Amino acid sequence: MCLNCSFLQGFQWSMTKLATPLDRRRFLRSSLAASAVLAPGVRPMPALAQKGLGDRSGPATVVFRSGKVYTVDPDQPWAEAVAVRGKAIAAVGTNAAVEKLIGPDTRVIELNGRMMLPGFVEAHIHPTLGAFLTGGVDLQVDSREDALAAIARYAAENPGQSVRGFGWRADMFPPEGPDKADLDRIVPDRPAYFINIDAHSLWLNSKALEVAGITRDTPDPMPGFSYFARDAKGEPTGFVLEIPAMMAVMQEIEPITVDAMSRCLQAWMPKAAAAGITCVFDAGVVPIDGDQVTTLEIYPALEEKGLLPFRVVASYMIKNPPITDAWRQAVELRQRINTELVQAGVLKIVGDGTAEGYTAVLLEPYADKPETIVRPPFSREEFETLVIEADAAGLDVHVHAFGDATARLALDAFEAAIRTNPQRDRRHSIAHLVYVSDADIPRFGRLDAVAQFSANWFSADPDTAGTLLERLGPERQRRMCRPRSVLDAGGRISFGTDWPAAGYFSTYKPLDAIQVAVTRQLIGKPDAPVLDPVDERLDLAQAIYANTLGGAYQLRMEDRIGSITAGKLADLVVLEKNLFEVAKHDIAKVRIDMTMMNGRFTHGEPA
Repeated sequence: MCLNCSFLQGFQWSMTKLATPLDRRRFLRSSLAASAVLAPGVRPMPALAQKGLGDRSGPATVVFRSGKVYTVDPDQPWAEAVAVRGKAIAAVGTNAAVEKLIGPDTRVIELNGRMMLPGFVEAHIHPTLGAFLTGGVDLQVDSREDALAAIARYAAENPGQSVRGFGWRADMFPPEGPDKADLDRIVPDRPAYFINIDAHSLWLNSKALEVAGITRDTPDPMPGFSYFARDAKGEPTGFVLEIPAMMAVMQEIEPITVDAMSRCLQAWMPKAAAAGITCVFDAGVVPIDGDQVTTLEIYPALEEKGLLPFRVVASYMIKNPPITDAWRQAVELRQRINTELVQAGVLKIVGDGTAEGYTAVLLEPYADKPETIVRPPFSREEFETLVIEADAAGLDVHVHAFGDATARLALDAFEAAIRTNPQRDRRHSIAHLVYVSDADIPRFGRLDAVAQFSANWFSADPDTAGTLLERLGPERQRRMCRPRSVLDAGGRISFGTDWPAAGYFSTYKPLDAIQVAVTRQLIGKPDAPVLDPVDERLDLAQAIYANTLGGAYQLRMEDRIGSITAGKLADLVVLEKNLFEVAKHDIAKVRIDMTMMNGRFTHGEPA
């Protein structure tokens, strides 16, 4: 069900593993504290962004009036008008108050009762990867037979090239996964590869295995975690699990390039703006030529051309050992990428995989394969060292955790960093949290760790109510995805779709996630079953907060975005209807009429 957080790193780091990682902590604490560039605390706003907020006098550039403005600002939850001056919000209030800022050149937009919200903050998404991966045939269909029929049609319509696609689900196949034989009957003469909707596995035909050089003698990159599934005779079946093994195949068939990534991203960006997205946390990229920075530099290159429609907080991702100098790499990324719209400063740790592929790390055995032994990417000592070193360097840590054992390991490591390092403003977060033990839920509040959920997964669909019921058993399956419990225990939450990854339905649209968070049901099926626990449904205000100010807090941007507050940057969306006045099953149907980022219209600019 998760996340292509780990689609990310298909190469082994070239750094030397620490011989005695814990012995280095005293040195790190003293040397990092002495370095200004590594100073902890909130990152300063880049100079350009501060310049955009500098002019606080004169008439407004744009005035929106006569609307239902839901500000997400507790001091002023509702207003009817907003004035924008340059890149910033100049005033929020009544029509009469805001109209005082209308000048001869002010553009006045009549909302006519439409709703305005802060721009949506996607707190965990993979834009470059998603834009690239979702090409080819769409396999978000109902059954294996439908998927094979779609592949056959696509192959016939696209002769003479490799065939690829995205979106098949684990519930289409038995626990041992898909088999190359099904594909060989349809595409026998050219490579064919298809990415699971969770972005953690591949389905290949024999020709793809041949081109990639995968045979019975090929060693698995990470035995027990990332590997080539094999039949009883030891032959590869065409089912490939987790990123190191997946990348070994894909790079041989269709290498990922900067130009290809950039073209795909540019094609997707207008869709993101049309969904109301004004800020993203890129939770991990595929390194191009072995370098994550090369991929991430696509963003500032687009910004320089005036094409980037959203802010970006980028992460440096580590998926497997060696861990030596991971924090240094993240700090170097923070120094190299720091523009008005694109910043870095987060170390992303992929702590496990998915339960669908038996790569999530659980405290108790899998219900349907209790003999399964999952070898996590990092030992406890390595994980703790990663977090303590990153924390000492003033970095925020973001952990991919599907299973309860990984969530506990991350919380333990956060706690160790608090004990070990000087006090500071920490913004560590754990992503996905499909299953968390009861004992660990209150720890998010105590440790002030952000619980980052992909709320679009909260429905009782064939993945959560079928595949995960088999993997986890009924007791654990009935206690999945519990954001309200985190809130009730004093914790913070944020939302991010993890696009393109999912368990059943892949989406990048925040309104999809907000509706599912409120209903815990499939979109488009108001009579569909509700995912247990039913009382984990959020109210609309909580769901909106998680996709605006909650995400902004996680990304250290709550002083700049996330609410409609005078002085903050003008990241705004206009919706055709007031979400508080539509049926909860119709939230995702509400159209985004306009999106503004940094005072500039990125979608639906009025004539």
